[in-house]
Amino acid sequence: MNPTIARGLIANRFWIYLFGLTWAVHPSLAHQKLPPRIHLSQDQLCCFDMRIVNPIYPREARLAHTEGVVKLIVVFADDGSVADLQAVSGDPLLLDSTMKAVRQWHFSMGGRLADGPRETEVPLSFTFKIETPKPAFLHLGNGQVIRADNVLEFTDKIEYIVGRRTHSISPESVTDINACARVSVYISPKEGSCIPGGGPSFVIHAIPLLPAGKTGPAGRSAVN
Repeated sequence: MNPTIARGLIANRFWIYLFGLTWAVHPSLAHQKLPPRIHLSQDQLCCFDMRIVNPIYPREARLAHTEGVVKLIVVFADDGSVADLQAVSGDPLLLDSTMKAVRQWHFSMGGRLADGPRETEVPLSFTFKIETPKPAFLHLGNGQVIRADNVLEFTDKIEYIVGRRTHSISPESVTDINACARVSVYISPKEGSCIPGGGPSFVIHAIPLLPAGKTGPAGRSAVN
């Protein structure tokens, strides 16, 4: 037999052997027993200790008046950290901000299961809304909270009204503007008080962001 042909036959038989070996090993790997995964709804999160980081309403989205719903699927590892995070739907800007926040979450089952570690999967839904609360509370970096009858935020300043007086403040000094005097981001239900279905809903509010220098008809800063 021609030596070249002989070498070709040997090579073909080698690759056929490897291909068959792969198919022989793969089914055994596929049937390995994996730890079962717990599936929870978003409403059921009220029954567990959670450390939650709220998403930030992106500046670009506020300038474009972009609103909407973001949906994710998060998988928590046995130690409570985020093992996997999958985007389902939502505006790219809002989706990116939400995923950055959820990656910092921590989940606690409150004990270990007898049959070993398990992952916990939870579908999440976040609603982003742009609206101006009345009254509004300005949360400052120094811990102070200012109650205002109305607020306008520009790219270069924030104006707020108390009584009939308009005040200006630097955007860098304000950490948040919302309808709450105080905000908590830690969920810890009291023992025996958990009602599945009464869990947290995630609504991220922001007031409209206006271009710098926008003025009203009389040349003054526009205030509604």
